[in-house]
Amino acid sequence: MYNIVEYQEREEGTGYMEIDESTCYKSFRNWGVGSLERVATPPEKVIIDVVPFDGYKGEPPELSDSTVPLMSARLRKALLEAGVDNIVYHPVTLKNTETGQTYPFYAFNLIGLISATDFDASNISSYDEDFIGDGSIKGMAIDESKLHGQNMFRLAEKFSAIFISDNVRKHIEASGIDTLKFILPEDYYAL
Repeated sequence: MYNIVEYQEREEGTGYMEIDESTCYKSFRNWGVGSLERVATPPEKVIIDVVPFDGYKGEPPELSDSTVPLMSARLRKALLEAGVDNIVYHPVTLKNTETGQTYPFYAFNLIGLISATDFDASNISSYDEDFIGDGSIKGMAIDESKLHGQNMFRLAEKFSAIFISDNVRKHIEASGIDTLKFILPEDYYAL
């Protein structure tokens, strides 16, 4: 069994935090597509500004898969302990532009773009019908025979869909991380 992993939204009125796009490095630009192709080596020391909005307090989200895919040090540790071995990590420091507080994080490149959609059992469409990265999903099923036991991967039909095996999910939960949500494929909705 597999789940899509995402960060858990904060409660209404607790604000949010965004990466300052101007401080992001081009070296991370292609780290969200599941491949090592066209990936430059980032500088050794990377500081990325994060901007709090609407009263946001506390640490950055455990997982962010936007401009620069990022995860906390404790999530990285849990994934390594669970046997996930197809991620390239690069240490970065996130700096809160309001407080100056810094956080040790990792930019990550999850290698493993897999076309695993069971199209007959899924509600998925593609504007150009090639189903590479641009799928619009309103509930889906995956064909586990295409996964070859992979613990974690990006879905080829929707790069932002990060799947983890049930064993990895259980290990994350057992390690005390409770800031992520796990979505069953049939409940996944992404345009």
